[in-house]
Amino acid sequence: MKSFLHALIFSIALNILFFLFDVGRGFLNTYFYQPQMIDAYRESSHLKNEVALGYTASLDTSILILFFQLVDGMLIYYLAKKAFLMIKKPTA
Repeated sequence: MKSFLHALIFSIALNILFFLFDVGRGFLNTYFYQPQMIDAYRESSHLKNEVALGYTASLDTSILILFFQLVDGMLIYYLAKKAFLMIKKPTA
């Protein structure tokens, strides 16, 4: 049970780290973005007619994605732990 809790905490921390990385990357992209006037005018009709605004995924999909992210994080934890134990194990 202790190992499961460690894996769950590791998985949650990994997801938070990825989220913060995406937020930071988005902030930097927004901060340093310098649009070209000709390109911006061409894209304005695309933005008005083609781009979906808002959150486009359903709640079921979001929950499923979060579940698989947690399982992947736990799997990474277990595999890393097993690999480190194999490396650490003294050879006789």
